Amino acid sequence: MATPNLNLAKSYRIPGYKLDANGRSTWTYYDIPLLQTGPMSALSANQVGMSWGLGLSQNSPKPYNMNEMHKTNQMGIVWVMSGHLETTIQVGEMRRRAPGDGNFVHGDCLHHSTMRSAVPTTTLSLNLTNTVTPGYAFK
Repeated sequence: MATPNLNLAKSYRIPGYKLDANGRSTWTYYDIPLLQTGPMSALSANQVGMSWGLGLSQNSPKPYNMNEMHKTNQMGIVWVMSGHLETTIQVGEMRRRAPGDGNFVHGDCLHHSTMRSAVPTTTLSLNLTNTVTPGYAFK
């Protein structure tokens, strides 16, 4: 029998980067507030988005820039749709993401992404801002 009064999560916690006290990229989590839309469903408020895109990367070894770190200069979210994505940040920690996993990208944080997968890696990117916005907060 279904429970009529489910306590749904009030927010969705998404991993991402931030700058530490020394200005280096480090991992953190961001909370996206959720609104209950039904007995068993919740959505976030509409978020402002600047642009979106699909990316497809073949898993081919590259003899150059194997550990190149870069900034995006935009804040956004990247979701893995197929394959796997490994991201290393400036403090040296690496995380591996699988299909369905999302990651908040802080535009000022140095990171390196590698597509290590038996199948091509497909990503969906949503750019939330066209510049880095200190103290950015989800609606």
